[in-house]
Amino acid sequence: MEFANNLRTTRKALNITQQELADQLHVTRQTLSRWENNQSYPNLDTLVQLSDLLAIPLDSLLKGGDNPMVTKISHDVRTKKRYQRYLLIIASSLLLIVIWLGTLGYGRANQIQQIDRINPFLTPQVGYAILPPTPARDKNGLKVDAFVADDPFGNGAWLNFYTGQYTPSNQWTLVEHKGSYIKHVRLIKQQTIPKIMQLQVGTHFIKYNAQVEPRINKSKPWLPFN
Repeated sequence: MEFANNLRTTRKALNITQQELADQLHVTRQTLSRWENNQSYPNLDTLVQLSDLLAIPLDSLLKGGDNPMVTKISHDVRTKKRYQRYLLIIASSLLLIVIWLGTLGYGRANQIQQIDRINPFLTPQVGYAILPPTPARDKNGLKVDAFVADDPFGNGAWLNFYTGQYTPSNQWTLVEHKGSYIKHVRLIKQQTIPKIMQLQVGTHFIKYNAQVEPRINKSKPWLPFN
């Protein structure tokens, strides 16, 4: 017997009218009538409700040769599983992207050179800086903390980098950097700095003060971009 006949026979055997059963399933009587006349089929959730209300196992309700209902349910289940896989892949991809961007942004905001070095959104920039009169020295050489001006509008950042021995006459430097990652440093004289940049670089070194300015001169330092 097909699903339609099973449904109709079981309902009548329990002395339940179409309207009564439809009300319990929260569907119209016309919808139930179409099910019993093999014109349409309920979804899987409704089938489970029918099985409970009619006190008949689901496999018995669907029993029958070449039952289109079984075919439809099988198709629906496969489609649902496929959509779930797609959703899982998309959600996992979005999560990985968020984690990746978050890591790059964290590295940008905290000036972690190893992260800035591999950040694909950062492009190398060339800036100018005036060096402190007394640099610190460690096992790798002379280490300075200086503001590197990237353009005439005052954009730039305080960067830590190593430099060679310099004197008051050549305490200016040309710096190629990618975020906080330093690519090249070259000592220069003040007069070699373009005039439009000399005002930003200055003539006297001023030590960094965290209470006065941020290390990165941009409104959103956590954005992993230039």
